[in-house]
Amino acid sequence: MTFSSRSFAVAACAMFIVPLWGGAALAVEAPAKSSRKSSAEATDLPTIQVSGNSHRPARVQGELELDRPGTASIIDREQMDHQLVNNVRELVRYEPGVSAIGTTGRFGLDSFNVRGLSGNRTYMEIDGVPMINSFGADVAGGSFRSGRNFIDLETMKNVEIIRGPISALYRSDALAGSVILNTKDPADYLDSGKSIYTFLKEQYQSVDGSYNSTGTFAVGNEHNGFMLNLNYRFGHQTSNMGTVGGIGAERTKPDPLGYNVDGLLSKYVHIADSGRTDRITVNVFRQFTRTNGLSNLIPVAHTDFTPNFYYSQDSSTQLQASIGQNFPHLNSLFADTFTWRLYWRQASSYTNTQTDTNKVFRFYDNMPLAEWIAGGKWIGVKHFGGDGSVQQTMTYGAEGSGANDRSLVNGYGRDKITGATGMSPPFTPTPYPLHLIPESNTHRYAVFWEDKIDLLGGRLTLTPAVRAQRYEYLPEKDALYLRYNNGFVQRDFIDNNISPKFGLLWHFTDELSFYGNYAQGFRPPLYSELSGSWNEQPVPGLNIASLPNENLKSETSDNAEIGFRGQGEAGWFNVAAYYNTYHNFIWSGFALAPDQVPSWAYQIAQGAATNVFFQSVNAPHANIEGIEISGQLQLDAFSKALQGWSFRGAGAISRGYLMEPGNNFYSPLNTIDPAKMSLGLAYDKRTWGAQLIGTLVRRHPKLSVPAFIPDGYGLLDFFAHYQPIENVTLYFGVNNMTDRKYWDWGNLNGGVLGNLVAGNGLNDAGTGGLPADRLSMPGRNFSAAIHINF
Repeated sequence: MTFSSRSFAVAACAMFIVPLWGGAALAVEAPAKSSRKSSAEATDLPTIQVSGNSHRPARVQGELELDRPGTASIIDREQMDHQLVNNVRELVRYEPGVSAIGTTGRFGLDSFNVRGLSGNRTYMEIDGVPMINSFGADVAGGSFRSGRNFIDLETMKNVEIIRGPISALYRSDALAGSVILNTKDPADYLDSGKSIYTFLKEQYQSVDGSYNSTGTFAVGNEHNGFMLNLNYRFGHQTSNMGTVGGIGAERTKPDPLGYNVDGLLSKYVHIADSGRTDRITVNVFRQFTRTNGLSNLIPVAHTDFTPNFYYSQDSSTQLQASIGQNFPHLNSLFADTFTWRLYWRQASSYTNTQTDTNKVFRFYDNMPLAEWIAGGKWIGVKHFGGDGSVQQTMTYGAEGSGANDRSLVNGYGRDKITGATGMSPPFTPTPYPLHLIPESNTHRYAVFWEDKIDLLGGRLTLTPAVRAQRYEYLPEKDALYLRYNNGFVQRDFIDNNISPKFGLLWHFTDELSFYGNYAQGFRPPLYSELSGSWNEQPVPGLNIASLPNENLKSETSDNAEIGFRGQGEAGWFNVAAYYNTYHNFIWSGFALAPDQVPSWAYQIAQGAATNVFFQSVNAPHANIEGIEISGQLQLDAFSKALQGWSFRGAGAISRGYLMEPGNNFYSPLNTIDPAKMSLGLAYDKRTWGAQLIGTLVRRHPKLSVPAFIPDGYGLLDFFAHYQPIENVTLYFGVNNMTDRKYWDWGNLNGGVLGNLVAGNGLNDAGTGGLPADRLSMPGRNFSAAIHINF
């Protein structure tokens, strides 16, 4: 059977007009070319990748990967450059079923929402090194937060997004999915035979007045390569559509803010005559933010407990290093190829806040989270079968890590009249210093196995896999922590799990295929959910506390997906439908009823007449179902006059429900993104190109709580690039060309931390009591960049 351009077009167009549950939208993605590949890429750990990307099917070493079930996508360096991507929200703005959570204010963007789940349910790593977990709170004693956005996109070669815990190679606590960030290699610059390469980039974005400078130097030959990438960016607060200035809670303009970010990536790669590749990588990220919290001030009536000024200085730093080897031609009895990597990472966040009341100056010096982690991973691949009708590719390996986490809140107050100072009420809302968690040690061990079995001459592929893992949370005896948790029995938490996975792929023809996939997920509770604790009295007589919970159970999930995909001369398409169920769903920051509060908790209430207690608890069940669709048409397949023109489209719609603790009925899961559709038309020649992308987002249909639900909206973006001479390329972009006022759901759902939470575990929604316009997105804005290489 021949899969012609015309038949492909009919099939692809049919996919795009499928009614997604009555008017749901599709989301599209912008064009991208294949990124350059080199022999050094063979040193990357194997990945579970499949087609279904919003800009193209996922690739492995430059080839289309149509032989694995499930859905994954790759956003490459060229796409990031063409769309002038500057942060994680811009990175995934056209990616179906994926969004960024967090605000662009003081604490910034946090992590990714994948198919309706986000925060610490999304696994993230850079160059094989797991990223830190989210942790934070919004308290009277000075807001603090340690997020996961230790990401310098200027150093990235590509970003892989895997939906769900389908891969046995990555941790099964990726209930939402995995975001795998891969940095550049020396060979990415030296693959044209150059021995020395220098690259300079300057970029400006009007949305936050930011300037970004990047410099890269690479040197090497066929056996040795070294590169150094330096990046520096500074800017101010991100604009929105708010119009009310001044001070106080009614302010809708963003608070004045200044930030600077710098990053360093250093990498050495050695390739032996045998093909063995050795790699050493060092990566540094630092960010510093200064904020004038005008919206926290009281414009007219002052009380003894409202601030007259509110200044903060926040910083975050991450240093990571790794060393590894790849043996592509080992050809031993146990493995044909073998890869290993050892890593170490240290990350920390600091928040400093200065404020006052009518009576007391207050100074807070907090370390929301500091973590170091060390670990390693090895993977072997063995092929069986030769030229027979049955062939097998077995992948197996093991990994382990140990992490240490600490958190400190500290501060003092000074009486304005007497000059007296103190570190407890009435000078501060609670006695300081305190530890939000005990010093915590977390150990993870896992072995994994996958067998790709090709039958019937490759027409049918079966992929059984399994991951066995052990999780140990071992808190230390911490006097500062136990001082505020008298009566709480601090215990170790140890859990073991075996997570099976199974995939099926049937090729109808060489171009059309069907796939199905089933995977179990396993997420044990984190230190913040098991032991996170704080209490304070924002006003006399009222005590607010978050309690630890040693009785938490691990979350588990069952993830099922089916899909249909095709690839031909005219392009490609992918359609996927999924249904996921979650058991013992951890709800962080759940408000306890009086009969649910443990008796020992009142010992930390400081004799308050009114007490409000929060705790991480297990909700019985949750489920999410959805459809994703993506594809691309190369229009020159229909007429040579359309050479260089392409059309791209992708979309996602989902819905989810949660059975809240104590209930026997389901209510909406508010972390679900509203349905989204974008369509893009692009023209690309050797020296220039342009793309026009329209995005439509439907109004969120229903929430579990009364909250602000923004209207649906449409956006129009334009990007262009031009290469006037060989070593200079110019880039230009305009976002929200029609100056539309709109709200991004990730800015509402994940932007307000009402209590001690781990990422986005709380089923929050809306503005959290803030004026809606303060959380609105930017109006019309533009970006420009110049790339120079020699």
